[in-house]
Amino acid sequence: MSRKVCILLGLLFLVKAQAWAADYRPEKPFPGAPVLFSFREKVKKLTFLGRTFYPFAFQGRYCVLAAIPLGTSPGRYPVAVFFTGGKKELSLEVFAKKYPEEHLKVPRKMVRYPPKVLSRIKREIRLIRSTVSRISPEPLLDGPFVWPAAGRLSSPFGLRRFFNGEPRSPHAGLDIALPEGTLVKAANRGRVVLVGDFYLPGKIVIIDHGLGIYTVYCHLKKILVKKGELVARGQKIARSGKTGRVTGPHLHFGVYIGGVKVDPKVLLEVF
Repeated sequence: MSRKVCILLGLLFLVKAQAWAADYRPEKPFPGAPVLFSFREKVKKLTFLGRTFYPFAFQGRYCVLAAIPLGTSPGRYPVAVFFTGGKKELSLEVFAKKYPEEHLKVPRKMVRYPPKVLSRIKREIRLIRSTVSRISPEPLLDGPFVWPAAGRLSSPFGLRRFFNGEPRSPHAGLDIALPEGTLVKAANRGRVVLVGDFYLPGKIVIIDHGLGIYTVYCHLKKILVKKGELVARGQKIARSGKTGRVTGPHLHFGVYIGGVKVDPKVLLEVF
């Protein structure tokens, strides 16, 4: 083989390798984190931890938002990236993350619900879970995500509460302390897929941003949008309140990717 051919083959290999250079953020992903993968070459889909995630265009690259469930053990996990004509195997190291705990003594009626109320709670939880588990094929995102409101973060994502020594599920979002009636904005472009007045989250809005990416807004005082409405990033969708099972006015802001709850703060940081 001639020297020129060797050089050309070497350059071709280098270009191909550079095209497949995969970037991701955050640099040290952990359980409960969203992961933003970025590729130069067009990607069809990505599989990770038994789930499939789909691409969207962002800043001239092909990006995929994936999710690491809270219960994931630290370690290195395979990532399969599918593109036209083939598949590439990568690996991602998941780092340990210790979430805070809060131990509270509360009246028994605060943690024990009558059968009729419990039946309603379970029905509403099933509806929320089924909603955020659907994957619509069209990406609706319009640039990076933005904060739905400006305020003090009063309760972090992943906080584990113990009521009278009994553990509860980790906090599925983060709480933003706001005066009642504060305007709440859509974190990104998307379609309103659920509005309601539920027992625990109170008045709620869920927005589908496409590709299995959802944002959730709870404890609202007034909802300003309707189911099926397409909303712009930063559009006013509600006013904050204290509806549902709360002790004071605040906004509960949640994010789901592929049905997995992830830390909203990290989502805003990875773009």
